[in-house]
Formats: sequence, structure tokens, C-alpha cells
Amino acid sequence: MAWAKSFNGIDFPLLADFHPKGAVCKAYGLWLDEPGIGDRATVLIGKDGKVLWAESVGPGGERNPADLLAKACELGQ
Repeated sequence: MAWAKSFNGIDFPLLADFHPKGAVCKAYGLWLDEPGIGDRATVLIGKDGKVLWAESVGPGGERNPADLLAKACELGQ
């Protein structure tokens, strides 16, 4: 929720994989079996439900909200 607030007024939904644990990560191939956690990644999904772009930064990686918004705008979403 705190990460979502860093976007300042976005008008599209964000999804976090909380329960059942790892279900969404597993569906997108982002589940890390050995540590039992989801990879830190961003997946932009179009209005038609298709994946437009995805990026993994690893469990300790950081993402820049401004860069992600720019990518979404570039993709016309």
C-alpha cells in the first residue's frame, strides 16, 4: 500500500500477491521456490488482459515509480 501511494493519484489498479500466498507470482513465473517468496517484479497488463511488459529486479531490488508510469504511458495504457 505504501508503494502504491508513491504514485500520487494513479487511476489504474495495482495488485499485490498476498493470499493465497504466491498464487499470482506462480501464475506469472515469478515465484522463487527456495526462499519461498515472490520475486520483486512489475508486470504491466493491458486492458485486454495481455501482458504488455514485465521487469524483475530481484528480491532486494528497487523500482522507480516515475519510470514505471513513463513505461505505462509509452505503452498507451
